[in-house]
Amino acid sequence: MRKTPISIAFTALVTLSLATPVAAANPSAPTLTTSQAQASAEPDYEPTPESLNRHQAPRWFDDAKLGFFIHWGPYSVPAFAPKSGGRAYAEWYWSEMNKQTAPTYRHHADTYGKDVPYDRFIEQWKPDKFKPQDWLDLFVEGGAKYFVQVSKHHDGVALWDTATTDRSTVALGPHRDLVRELFDAAEDYPLKKGLYYSLPEWYHPAGGRERNGPINPYTREPIPYTGYKPVNSYVMDHQYPQMRELVDRFDPDIFWCDLNGPNNSNELMAYYFNRAKNRPNPKDVTVNNRCGNGISDFTTPEYRVEADINPQKWEATRGLGKSFGYNAEEGPDDYLSADELIDGFVDIVSKNGNLLLNLGPKADGTIPEVQAERVRALGAWLKTNGEAIYGTTYWNHAEDARSNVPVRYTVKDDALYVTALQWPGTELTLSDDLPLANNSTITLLGSNGEALPWRKSDGAVTISMPGDGASATASTHAYTFKITTPQVRQVVRTKLDVPKNTELGLPFTAKLTVTNPSSTTAPDGRLALQVPPGWSVTPERAVVEELPAGASRTVEFQVQPAANAEPDRYTLSASASFGRTTYQVHSSLLMGFDYNLALGKPASQKSLYQGSNGNPGRAVDGNTNGVWSGGSVTHTAQPESEAWWQVDLQQSYRIGEIALWNRTDCCSTRLSNYYVFVSDTPFTSDSVAGTLAQPGVRAFYHPETAASPTRIPVGAAGRYVRVQLTSASDPLSLAEVEVFGRRPS
Repeated sequence: MRKTPISIAFTALVTLSLATPVAAANPSAPTLTTSQAQASAEPDYEPTPESLNRHQAPRWFDDAKLGFFIHWGPYSVPAFAPKSGGRAYAEWYWSEMNKQTAPTYRHHADTYGKDVPYDRFIEQWKPDKFKPQDWLDLFVEGGAKYFVQVSKHHDGVALWDTATTDRSTVALGPHRDLVRELFDAAEDYPLKKGLYYSLPEWYHPAGGRERNGPINPYTREPIPYTGYKPVNSYVMDHQYPQMRELVDRFDPDIFWCDLNGPNNSNELMAYYFNRAKNRPNPKDVTVNNRCGNGISDFTTPEYRVEADINPQKWEATRGLGKSFGYNAEEGPDDYLSADELIDGFVDIVSKNGNLLLNLGPKADGTIPEVQAERVRALGAWLKTNGEAIYGTTYWNHAEDARSNVPVRYTVKDDALYVTALQWPGTELTLSDDLPLANNSTITLLGSNGEALPWRKSDGAVTISMPGDGASATASTHAYTFKITTPQVRQVVRTKLDVPKNTELGLPFTAKLTVTNPSSTTAPDGRLALQVPPGWSVTPERAVVEELPAGASRTVEFQVQPAANAEPDRYTLSASASFGRTTYQVHSSLLMGFDYNLALGKPASQKSLYQGSNGNPGRAVDGNTNGVWSGGSVTHTAQPESEAWWQVDLQQSYRIGEIALWNRTDCCSTRLSNYYVFVSDTPFTSDSVAGTLAQPGVRAFYHPETAASPTRIPVGAAGRYVRVQLTSASDPLSLAEVEVFGRRPS
């Protein structure tokens, strides 16, 4: 890999005249007059994709970073899901007990008997110890800014007094409006309020997702759907009216749909958005991406995080253990430790995400102490380090390849925060692209505030730690360092975009984007692009005028590679100087290896998921979407030992790079601790050890979770490419594998 930037003589000047954009309004606490003016200026939303797509996640949601999710329902009575060999979600109990091969099917028969229907749990659900204030106190102590309560899960049991059905906690079982109790109590707390709603129901008689009307899974005889009121249309007579009820009665700040499916969500969203804005004191509301109409303010990866910064707002959702609903089978060792929780949370925020952390109460309404303990640990960490979290945004990069311990970056106005996920010892080493001037100050949050010595040398920044070590700060688990520079009021974000692959010697466009994420205007900036020796770039430099708060500007540079450039990976570097600080950013492209050799070639894998599903050809079909239901993902059997997938390129090529696309709808962490093997001869072993021992095999090991894509430099010849897990039990799933080489003559 070549990293050969050079300086440019400034012989030409390009000045970009920038129109000043309107700064984004801060939605918090608007005055009556201002709010009415804003509402009247914004046209009403229509139930069309074009209109609804105007809506964006509000500023408060972006700033909040942390919410708590509550899954509580009849499934909290059996509180069971297997720890291995089946779906780990306890809230899926009813669906799982209908599958003859599932552990829950056997567990239910052995524990309750084959004649006991799931609906018996509705009557057995006695939330005698439910005190909404206890939950809300814990949310606040844990540092959350919002919560999302399940109003109805896939079993169809509504937790409020709904008019469309008697299948509710008011008509049955608890005989309480549990949503009303929580929302009324929350009026006295500084928390935004959200409601989860499952669009489908598994066994609704007029539109069940799995079948119309439930059956006894052991006798296969029909059984009642307790509380059901007959309807003609599941969507228009039941689902949509319920969604309107939730909006009208509870006025949620977040409407969190799940499971997609048939819907009238365009009408619901238009109604919800207009109701929020057309009032004397408008409020900003938001919706997620599971309402079935392809429209959302943010995405919600489940038990998965983005591998890198995603500029589009997203919210990671997961439980402290493997389940959302309370699972009595899980013990303390099955839950995230405080350290794992805090590290994961910091990682999410650094990549432009929020964390919606689930708590699963017991049937009696109490939150298990092991869950509460982890929440309190997160809240204690936030009391010391919260300024590096709340109201921040992402920086140029989330991680740092040069750091001596894992770190994550965030930005807020004049401060760049570096959070070390481990105590770095006597020194913390970082990359030299930090916006540091001679008088910049670096302090450790939670300490006495004294500036820490630092120096720049050999392409790195080294920060000396306090003599007292980690005991110098009140923080534990992760440690935040704040970088500021006198007279610098905003930290600017820079991004350099170049083509990932280009043909040898052809000119291309490099785009340098500068963004001012702060609340004040940034001064004029000077931009330049450095290219390898023998290459040329036009213009040689550019100037951007004052950059208003929240504004971005892009400068395009035309790059001509050297005529004698060889096939290789090349790195370009850009500099952006604003006031007293200069920012460096790098990006690379693969030249001369622009052809995907794997597309449509014969592929195979160690096993097939569920006997016939998981076609290995899905990983070489050009579909990188990563969603199983869209036919994008190949999958081996579950479980599987050292699962592998491979492709035959049908002849040997010089390979420049291999790109892997991970699954995006779930389960992405399975594609971790894996090898990519390249060979000129067929692979002869099913095991990792055997393949490593095979003569002529090139091995590339990756312990981290694969992204979409993860790019692996190869620089070797080969015909066969294999992706193989080191795990003894995990299946392998892939969205796509692209093998880049020279275009066949």
